[in-house]
Amino acid sequence: MHSSCLCGRFPIVRAEIHGRVLVVDDEPLVRWALVAGLRHAGFDAAGAAGPEEAEKLAPPPDLILLDVGLWGRDPLHVLEAIRSIAPLARILLLAVEGQAVPVPAWQDVDVIRKPFDLDAVVRRVGTTLACQSHGVRMAV
Repeated sequence: MHSSCLCGRFPIVRAEIHGRVLVVDDEPLVRWALVAGLRHAGFDAAGAAGPEEAEKLAPPPDLILLDVGLWGRDPLHVLEAIRSIAPLARILLLAVEGQAVPVPAWQDVDVIRKPFDLDAVVRRVGTTLACQSHGVRMAV
């Protein structure tokens, strides 16, 4: 697979993409599909049903896919819990199309809309991690 990271500055190949990805989603089938797809693409991926379960996993992830649907409570509280697990991780939120994402811009997160194409999510994770490994933060 030859492409470039989203910042457009660096070419990448599958073997160059490294990183641990944590999928935090309370829907078992969604969590399983994302973890399986990411593992198939060569990522070190794990899943958790919520922040409490995610805290038990080690080592900390480089990127977190976080379901907005977990936010029955205060969304900033959920982000704080996730950031305490992995303060340097990039966060990609999973939100249903049309669902409000009540996160201020300073939280440095991006959104993937459901329903999603698994291959597109895997590519997005790869390019996000590639940019991060080059020291480039993509605009949200």
